[in-house]
Amino acid sequence: MHDPLDARQLLNFLEIANVRSIRKAAKNLNLTTSAVSHSLKRLEEDLGCRLFDRDTRKISLTYAGQRLMAHADDLLGNLTSVRSLVSEWSEFGQKILRIGATSAACQYIIPVALRELKESFPNVNIQITQGTSYQMVNAVEENKVDIAIYPSRSLALGNNSVPIGTDTLQFIVNPLHPWAQAGKSDLSKINVERVIVPDSQGYTYDLVDEYFRNYNTTLTPFIEISNEEVIKKLVELNIGIGILPKWVVKKEEKAGTLRTFPLGRRQLKRHWIVAHPKNKELNFVESIFTGLAKSVAQSLFIDMLH
Repeated sequence: MHDPLDARQLLNFLEIANVRSIRKAAKNLNLTTSAVSHSLKRLEEDLGCRLFDRDTRKISLTYAGQRLMAHADDLLGNLTSVRSLVSEWSEFGQKILRIGATSAACQYIIPVALRELKESFPNVNIQITQGTSYQMVNAVEENKVDIAIYPSRSLALGNNSVPIGTDTLQFIVNPLHPWAQAGKSDLSKINVERVIVPDSQGYTYDLVDEYFRNYNTTLTPFIEISNEEVIKKLVELNIGIGILPKWVVKKEEKAGTLRTFPLGRRQLKRHWIVAHPKNKELNFVESIFTGLAKSVAQSLFIDMLH
């Protein structure tokens, strides 16, 4: 791994390149000529190439110098932006980051993302509101949360949302269930099954209900609960069959306490997003947390693709 470029050396190089004179650059930078000359020498040593051709009358950029100059402004601009962002948060103190999330996001995505966030921002206070996807939409619109994580009907929701991944809903059953014995699900017999589903007031329920209707089947829940861990436990006790994404039951399936089967011929996918109020841009910490949440979600979801 290469050592990072020194910002001061880069700034000095850029001034020399602009005025084509070490002496003039030193004057403009309020530095001595020897200091600027030494800075240039160190930069060339770090990069392992000459940046200027020098003779007794003038200096000119080498090809490497021309390429570096083309990027130097952007590099320094990015450093300035980072400094501004970090300064914005240097006095973050006890500011509260308000996060809204569905049950699954609260259980599986937020804990890992917050662990990483707290390492960089230990003084940030976190306030978490749990609810259904529809409740999260309202919370964002009413500025009751700064960001919200939930599955959405569409990834194309404008510039106030960031897609973080897509998962697929499946049946989960006890290993003693007839479907497990047969090695496949039977949607035609769903009406006689005791189906355990998420809260009927949530988006996932509506998504599943619409899916069944396309197969001329009506969803009749046996138990409704917005808690994936409880759904898994109930299915493990063979109280009913559940509908969850495969990644949620990865551990149980590996242990042999649960089995998963597709809902039908067509996959039923959910698109997950991180949304924020339309009247404000994400600040530095919110942007960092969004990136962390996306990384966690994709690591969970992509595991199921292999």
